[in-house]
Amino acid sequence: MKLAKYTKFREEKFGGVLFETRSEKVYSLNASAAAIVREAVPGIGEDEIIERVTRRFSSPGNDIASEARLFLADLRQKGLLED
Repeated sequence: MKLAKYTKFREEKFGGVLFETRSEKVYSLNASAAAIVREAVPGIGEDEIIERVTRRFSSPGNDIASEARLFLADLRQKGLLED
């Protein structure tokens, strides 16, 4: 997985920002969403991203894996992420 060609990511104190340069849309990300985007690099698949983020953010009663899958699907649907 990787960010789409026209998508830029910047880390911030609160988490991060995704910027889609063609449409000039800006997406503010919390810390866990920024961690997911940070892991989206070529050669790393969705399952590995979810495993890494789950190890980092998992807590009792928190289903980070399903939330991460939904978030990745949303990024793909918006054209911000490519397989």
